[in-house]
Amino acid sequence: MKTILSILLCLFLSAPLLGQNQKVNINDIELSESQMNELEDIYGVKPESGNYWYDTKSGLYGVVGYASFGFMFHGHDFGEIKQDVSKGNTNVVVNGRELPQNEWLVWSYVLGYYIQPGRYWFDHLGNAGYEGNPIPTVNLYYAAQQNQYMGQGSGGDNFWSTRFSAGNYDQGNTRGYVSVPGHGPVGYGF
Repeated sequence: MKTILSILLCLFLSAPLLGQNQKVNINDIELSESQMNELEDIYGVKPESGNYWYDTKSGLYGVVGYASFGFMFHGHDFGEIKQDVSKGNTNVVVNGRELPQNEWLVWSYVLGYYIQPGRYWFDHLGNAGYEGNPIPTVNLYYAAQQNQYMGQGSGGDNFWSTRFSAGNYDQGNTRGYVSVPGHGPVGYGF
């Protein structure tokens, strides 16, 4: 009897939750059901409820208040991105969004030099340049391939990186870390 009452109580308390509509906001626009269905058709899953930003030119996206989390297809129409959406603090503005320091460091590492304060554009092909000048000065994907040698030197450094995360581990893989933009680093073996 006690078990049946517990089950009924759980069902009763969770029933209102089942009917609640999950809200997805991108660039301060609440997505309609048809927009969420369209994203499900494209990506195979409906977006999780939350408050996101999206850069239509590059396809970068993330959670409001944080660095980029990953890439979507470019060109979705979710309105304008705000400069402070990632709580940037570097004076490096890319496609209208100021980069936070942790993301700026990743971009600088990929390029092999520190990105100077300024306004830049970045497209879905990896091309980047100065805002107002359509001629690219660098391709980040190419730069990442060229700078891949970094971290593979002597001294047991086993740094690795992808478009979505980075990490490092010692020679025996007993200590290391993985860092995912928007989530931060997670260490092991320390």
